[in-house]
Amino acid sequence: MDRDGRHEVARIDDTVTAENLHDRAERVAVPDFDYLAQTIEGIAEGLTRRPPTTRS
Repeated sequence: MDRDGRHEVARIDDTVTAENLHDRAERVAVPDFDYLAQTIEGIAEGLTRRPPTTRS
């Protein structure tokens, strides 16, 4: 997530300057998406949530 709260794909493009190069390169190298935690949370939610059942 960017500092202003928006999600974006970090990239090195024409907007990179000497002042923001380090920050931009760090955001490219270390994405803000936590693959492991979100995967585990999704599996746990899928295992613990019960779908509604209808009985006839």
